[in-house]
Amino acid sequence: MTDGSPGAGAADPAILRALTTGRSTTRTMSDELLTHLPDLGDLPTQRALDAWVEQAADTLRALSEALEERLLELGSARSLPPAVDDQSSSATTGSASRRGDAW
Repeated sequence: MTDGSPGAGAADPAILRALTTGRSTTRTMSDELLTHLPDLGDLPTQRALDAWVEQAADTLRALSEALEERLLELGSARSLPPAVDDQSSSATTGSASRRGDAW
C-alpha cells in the first residue's frame, strides 16, 4: 500500500506507542482491580461485587490481549518484505481479511 493509507508495513510509530501503552495500562488496571476488594459484610452484596470486579478484570485482560495481538500483527507486517506482503494480502480471504480491514 503506497497511497499513504494505514496498512501492512505502514505502522505509524505513534499508533504503536498508543497500542503499547494501552496494553500495559489495561493489564496493570486488571491486576490492581483484583487487589482492591472491600469486605462489605453482606454476603449477597459481596458476591455481586466480587462477580462484577472479576468480570471487569477479565474485560481489561481481554482488551490487553487484543491490543497485544494487534501489535504482533503490525510487527509481523513491518518485518515482511513488500513483495511478500503483497502476495499474502491478495491470497488472504474470509474473516481474516475482513478482520484486518476493520483495523
